[in-house]
Amino acid sequence: MNFYNTNSKNLTKFKGRYSFRRFGVLMLMAFMCLPLLNWGQTGGLPQHIKASSLTLRAGDNIGKSSAQVITKTISEKDAIWLRLFFKDVNLGVNSTLTITSKLDGAKQILTTANIKDWKNSSAYFNGDSVILELSIAPGETAIGLDVMELAVGDPSLQIKSQCGSVDDRVDSNDAAIGRIVPIGCTGWIITNGKLVTAGHCVSSRAEIIEFNVPKSNPDRTIVHPGPEDQYPIGNFVTPYTNQPSQANDWAVFTASANSLTGQTPIQAQGKSFNVVQSAPGNNITITGFGTDTGIDNQTQQIHTGPLSSVTNTFVRYRTDTTGGNSGSPIIDTATGNAIGVHAYGGCTGSGGSNSGERATIPAFWDAMGLDGGGNPPTDECTGDVSSFPFSESFESNLGQWKQATSGDDINWTRNSGGTPSNGTGPSAANDGSTYLYVEASGNGTGYPNKRAILNSPCLDFGSLTSPKLTFQYHMVGSAIESLAVEARTNNTGNWVSVFNRTGAQGSDWNAADVDLSSYAGEASVQLRFNAVTGDGGQGWQSDIAIDAVAIQNGTGNPDPSCPTLNFNDFQINAYANQDSSGNNSSVVSGGSGLSLSNNTWKYITLNYNVTANTVLEFDFSSSAEGEIHAVGFDDDNALTANRYFKVHGTQNYGVTNYDDYTSGTKKYTIPVGNFYTGNMNQLVFINDNDAGSGNTSIFSNVKIYEGSCGQSATAESLISALESVTPILGDESENSLFNTRIHPNPAKSRFSIYINDYVKGNINATFYSVLGRKVGQKELKPGVNIVSAQSLSLGKGIYLIRIDSEDGLSTQKLIIN
Repeated sequence: MNFYNTNSKNLTKFKGRYSFRRFGVLMLMAFMCLPLLNWGQTGGLPQHIKASSLTLRAGDNIGKSSAQVITKTISEKDAIWLRLFFKDVNLGVNSTLTITSKLDGAKQILTTANIKDWKNSSAYFNGDSVILELSIAPGETAIGLDVMELAVGDPSLQIKSQCGSVDDRVDSNDAAIGRIVPIGCTGWIITNGKLVTAGHCVSSRAEIIEFNVPKSNPDRTIVHPGPEDQYPIGNFVTPYTNQPSQANDWAVFTASANSLTGQTPIQAQGKSFNVVQSAPGNNITITGFGTDTGIDNQTQQIHTGPLSSVTNTFVRYRTDTTGGNSGSPIIDTATGNAIGVHAYGGCTGSGGSNSGERATIPAFWDAMGLDGGGNPPTDECTGDVSSFPFSESFESNLGQWKQATSGDDINWTRNSGGTPSNGTGPSAANDGSTYLYVEASGNGTGYPNKRAILNSPCLDFGSLTSPKLTFQYHMVGSAIESLAVEARTNNTGNWVSVFNRTGAQGSDWNAADVDLSSYAGEASVQLRFNAVTGDGGQGWQSDIAIDAVAIQNGTGNPDPSCPTLNFNDFQINAYANQDSSGNNSSVVSGGSGLSLSNNTWKYITLNYNVTANTVLEFDFSSSAEGEIHAVGFDDDNALTANRYFKVHGTQNYGVTNYDDYTSGTKKYTIPVGNFYTGNMNQLVFINDNDAGSGNTSIFSNVKIYEGSCGQSATAESLISALESVTPILGDESENSLFNTRIHPNPAKSRFSIYINDYVKGNINATFYSVLGRKVGQKELKPGVNIVSAQSLSLGKGIYLIRIDSEDGLSTQKLIIN
């Protein structure tokens, strides 16, 4: 096995064409050794490398009270995107380099610390021009850098192949799967935070994995997400570099924390794949960033097809893939678990199969470092608890709970008072004087991504009709990772998540109420608490604690006056005329959650009289941001912006007093009665993204009550505090024409005008010069309209486009370069 460190100084040998020609020859020689019926499925970004002599340097800034700023612009005509490579870098202690795209305003800030992670390179920036701002901090000397070369994005060529005569792939938005550039592959996150791809997808050139990838341009040229969703690939393990063969074509790698958010991919995306070594079922799903036509090119798509054959080394299947799918997870459709990594095409319309490597390859499994985490560990439950409630607050010991003996890295610790580290952990127990927590201190011992598992005894639910688990949990710190509760029966099968929280959850203890009714009547159930510590330089700030654990039949708390909504009891309906994504909703977590994806507006029928004391409480999480993530009551199935409470999204719409979601799972307690009252018959859930796809929302543990819930006075205090608060309303409409988009803008010879699918009647666009002279007119249709500047005789300049329809009018600015 070869352990290849991409921080190697050999990077200095890669100059201009030399690097890519040498790399191309090596790859060609490697592929010539492979069977002729199989080919690696990369989808390298069309690009060329151009030398640069741009220098940003300044004299000393000693004795000055403010930063000195040097600004320069790099432009490359007709570039689809740009990426910069630097040399002779000195950013001192507090100096920074800020890079901004002139096309879309995307921004990256580089410092001495994070530019090393990026291996002296930048993120990808859409467009043909970027602005560089070098800010020299007071008192720092010899600050500066040289731009030694540019990677310049070229127009895309169409390459396409798949099983059968029809490409059956459809859009997907799995948050755990990213696009690797510039080579053009797919990579994915596993449960311990590492990432997996194909062996032929990694090299010593500074590569990046991108998440939350937007749709491509109509001409197939790709669009990069913002720098906040790009991560430099760090170390990787693969035998393929030294011994290229199909059996060796796997790689496990790490990715540095993002230079803007400070989060690693698993922290930011909040999702990962469970990898198992068990044989798959009859169908295989492949999700990845394969090549395609138009706006779908190298964006995330999914297809499920039949399994062809499986050995201890290879999996073969007739599932559609194209170039760019290399590195995709091979997913057992029946379970959702990953069983290997896709690497090769090989099927045709008449036969053959695509294929990849199984996780059963010993070196592959060892490199992932899962220690059996994908399969049940050997810690079988013991004992036979049949008397409930069964409670434990860890006052004298662990009781009948036990530390795992395999499958984790560290133990849970009993503690009273505060934890040793500042800024993380509770200051006292929630119940009694002692609690359990995971101590994250110690680089390599307590972090990064160290797992701690606590196993329950065997639980006999044979006499319980609605078992449930309640406990208190504490998660505060700058690098909090995750806490999960998982269940299985009869000491067999995979662990199933029944509760999960990621990211910081505030400085107070939080109450969890987990419905276990799906296990009612089972004679042997085992639960486990599964905590993972943080990553990065602040990974020690991720102490996670639990207390007051109780298992009982569902008859006590929570207060019956404020039960959690069970979405299985409701029909999920499309709301108004806004729901354009079809059936992109599902009930999750045994009925306690509603998951939405893409442009989805749903409602449940719920007759409720909203009074001055009505409170709406729910947990919210999102792995990809859209335009509006919101919830609210309604009574007429028509848009009423001042009734929807927006918690996340790019569009300034609805009541925005609670628009503060960042990551993880966040609890919201909203005193609805302070904003409006009246008889309502619908509860609306919004996951809006008119101009794109991939956005997600999960609304869970939804409660509606009057005044307070159980022993909590939180809602009553909120109602009291907000009696005189004025609602903050967004200033952007959700009317159909509001969501008109022009791309690219500025444009050259061609551009597209996106019109919402719900715009009614004839749609006409009239083009005016900035002096008000009418220069052209075009009829549009809902969807994407491709417009030629030449056909309208639009020369270089600024234009105003007036778009009229039955829904009103919208005026857009267009720049032609």
